[in-house]
Amino acid sequence: MLEQQYHDANLQPADSTSPHVAGFPVVRAIDVGFGHVKLSQRDGNDVKFTSFPSMAIPADGSAVRTLGTRKRDTFDVPVRGALYEVGRDVALAHSGGNFGRDVTDEFYKGAIYEALTRGALRYMAEAGDSQIDILVLGLPVNQYNDAKRRDYLRSTFEGSLDVGDGKSVFVKRVLVQAQPVGGYAAIDEHLDELNAVIAATGGALRTLDSGEALEDLAVLMVDPGEHTLDWLLVQQGTINPRASGAASDAGRHRVVRAVQEALSHQIGRPLGPSVMPRINDALRLGAPVKLSGVAHPLQSYEPVVLSVIDDSINRMVDGLRDAHEIIDLIVLVGGHPEHYRDLLSKRFPAIPVFVMPDSMYANVRGFQMIGEAEAATSEVRH
Repeated sequence: MLEQQYHDANLQPADSTSPHVAGFPVVRAIDVGFGHVKLSQRDGNDVKFTSFPSMAIPADGSAVRTLGTRKRDTFDVPVRGALYEVGRDVALAHSGGNFGRDVTDEFYKGAIYEALTRGALRYMAEAGDSQIDILVLGLPVNQYNDAKRRDYLRSTFEGSLDVGDGKSVFVKRVLVQAQPVGGYAAIDEHLDELNAVIAATGGALRTLDSGEALEDLAVLMVDPGEHTLDWLLVQQGTINPRASGAASDAGRHRVVRAVQEALSHQIGRPLGPSVMPRINDALRLGAPVKLSGVAHPLQSYEPVVLSVIDDSINRMVDGLRDAHEIIDLIVLVGGHPEHYRDLLSKRFPAIPVFVMPDSMYANVRGFQMIGEAEAATSEVRH
């Protein structure tokens, strides 16, 4: 459980407008998840949000890599004396048994995390940002609770950072946030959609006149990630640390692994780790997974998926310490929230369960807003 308030975060809903012109601070955000890296990037005088897989493969310097009809969308970034290939097309760099992922609780200080963060900064550099005044980074709830981890990210990513090919990015200041805090900050952008869910639920909560009304509610932020299930209980704009937390091995990776094990049992042969990305993609698309030339439909594994997710929700409810009795609203962020929405709505039928639009980017959008609010009140200037 968390031991202190999230003093770095401004939990008031922020104004998402910001000038990105000369004379104003440059604010950027990176949300490194176990599945995807989400980031904000310059888009003219505004920002856009984009992503790439959370995979970093030792770079292949051979000429074979250059063969093909097009150059893949990746960069080689230097980390601790080695080069790692990262970017949108990094799946094309798979080789042997190295799948470029790290799903341990020490992820934040590993070479892969650093390569992914430098890769995100490289995308920012390519868009025209060689100096960033405030960079907002995120950690899972259980990792954010450890001050040493927050300090590590600040010390590692402040200053001049080599992002490969002779390019560098200077980061003046790093803010570290708990990942679901970003989603909370971004709720105000979607008040109409939220009110539609509140009205359809038919519980005690009435539609909200403005985003400021969120400060009167107990809002449970739920973030089912690739490896962890994070939750934050925000009461009147303040995080309740005793009812907030995270469960490890309670995210998408566990779902995919359970389907892989069931599929392996059905077809009668072991399936290695290289099959997991294919199963993951097939589950997302509702399509069969193709293995050794055979298409295997996955619809029959829906009970397996629901069982794993229900167990993760049980762990969250236990961690809430009976605080579910006072919850007014549940908000889901992350890249695959639909099954969680359905099970939470079944368990708490009178509580509105709202999935943030474009939910995979909810946290990084909120990080951007938090950074801009911080910049507006600080003395940071070029």
